[in-house]
Amino acid sequence: MKFAQSVLIAGVVALGACSSGGEKPGEAAPVQVDPSTLLPARNVVPTGGLGPQQLLSKECGLFLWNKTDASQLIFFQKAQSGSATMKIGAQTVTVSQTRNTGEIFGQFLTDQGFVGPAGEQVLVSIVPGDELNGGQRVQSGRLTITTGERWTTVIPVLGVRACQP
Repeated sequence: MKFAQSVLIAGVVALGACSSGGEKPGEAAPVQVDPSTLLPARNVVPTGGLGPQQLLSKECGLFLWNKTDASQLIFFQKAQSGSATMKIGAQTVTVSQTRNTGEIFGQFLTDQGFVGPAGEQVLVSIVPGDELNGGQRVQSGRLTITTGERWTTVIPVLGVRACQP
């Protein structure tokens, strides 16, 4: 018992020694952030949508919308095309597929990787949802964009894969 009390007292003394005099217990020192250092991450967030996309007869596509603004279609890919069209910031760009893994989701797989024109790494990860006539919903997903400066931005998405008859 005496040993346990000694260990407890030593622990309390050690914790007290770690405390600095300028801050109240439980308070963290304020962190100053220069907003300009966040620009590379903010510059990839879509500022608008792609507009209408077309599928020809027998073609299938993956359509992803920004979950925080469902009016913004921000990613479109035709099945077996090896590329996709998406919004990176205010620009509409074509990204080239570099990876295709995961579970089968119609004509697509649930985890895909792409590279953008400025070297951006784009990862698309989706969770399949309910079946639809001629397609299937995307229950949830994320679009992860990593810039050349190594800033990573994750955008929650929802969507659908659909095929033209």
